[in-house]
Amino acid sequence: MRARTVVIVPGLGSTPGEWDDVVDALSAEVAVLVVDPADAPPLRTRTDWTPQAVAARLAERLIGTARPVLLVGHSSGGLHVQAALYAGDGHADAGIAGALLVDASHESAVRLAPAALGAVGRAVADVVLATGISTLLGPAVRRLGVRAASTRRRDRLTPAAVRTVYSSRAWVRTTVDAWFGHGPLQAGVLAWQRERGAPTPPVRLLVGAAGSGRGRARWIATQRDLAARLGAPEPRLLDDAGHLVALDRPDAVVTEVRALLADS
Repeated sequence: MRARTVVIVPGLGSTPGEWDDVVDALSAEVAVLVVDPADAPPLRTRTDWTPQAVAARLAERLIGTARPVLLVGHSSGGLHVQAALYAGDGHADAGIAGALLVDASHESAVRLAPAALGAVGRAVADVVLATGISTLLGPAVRRLGVRAASTRRRDRLTPAAVRTVYSSRAWVRTTVDAWFGHGPLQAGVLAWQRERGAPTPPVRLLVGAAGSGRGRARWIATQRDLAARLGAPEPRLLDDAGHLVALDRPDAVVTEVRALLADS
């Protein structure tokens, strides 16, 4: 059955506004929901970041959403999507028609830091958060991130939108939580890949492949490894897009979503 809703899960530190061009292009054809990473409760323990816990939170956010859904995950959002794919596999009521991973996070092996070291890092982060300086630096961090991770090198968000999102304590808190949770989530997803093989719903990969040299080659190899684990076809490489694919090539995202919709 054709997917009735496209659900976009942005990556760590991102915001739904990055996806406005994609939403605008698709909204006449299908319902589109962009999950707001900043709209999350405190998630401070490793058990909050198991694939089971992440999949359950995403499922809760989708209550009332028309199904089947097509999941789109960018960067670390790709881990959330994979968690949902595996958690729902074999369950007809999961209602997942397929998934698109956009420059998704992937590591072939993960070594988690000792829990005590993680606790120290969290304590330092809490002190920094309490000073309020992180909310002052947030917009500057966003500007630097766009320049470093986009071939476009300029934001599609207005300066006012950047200030509103990246100066908020909600954005800072949830970004810190997700940063500390990334390792445990990646480790859990890798374990499910090894134990369960490729998920049943079809998966495609879209990769920001701008650049040259060994870094580019390593990233492409990493994405091909992920595709093989998920039973996906060869990733589509975008030589004119950096990591922030939705800023550089929203049209390519739309094309891949439409292809998956046609196949669902």
